[in-house]
Amino acid sequence: MIELRSAEQLRKATERARAGNLFVQTTSIYRQYRVTNRETGAEYVVNFFVRDGKRYGHCNCKAGTYNLACKHLSAAAGLHVMIAAARADSPERRAA
Repeated sequence: MIELRSAEQLRKATERARAGNLFVQTTSIYRQYRVTNRETGAEYVVNFFVRDGKRYGHCNCKAGTYNLACKHLSAAAGLHVMIAAARADSPERRAA
């Protein structure tokens, strides 16, 4: 589990993600994503969550088990930010 503080923190992982051939999909669980390496077929699960007002992410890849920011986490973060922004801007949320 890694605390997510800034985009700069994920800069190197983002560079690796851009160079890789990764495919990110949502799962049936909010804040959980499946990231597939199209070259190798390897699949990883990335989770995002909030505890005590702090944002965290975790990937089940080798780097993730060492609590390092990996390319899978970075790739999934891009999709997650878009989905979270859309949810925050939804009419149902604005009416609440």
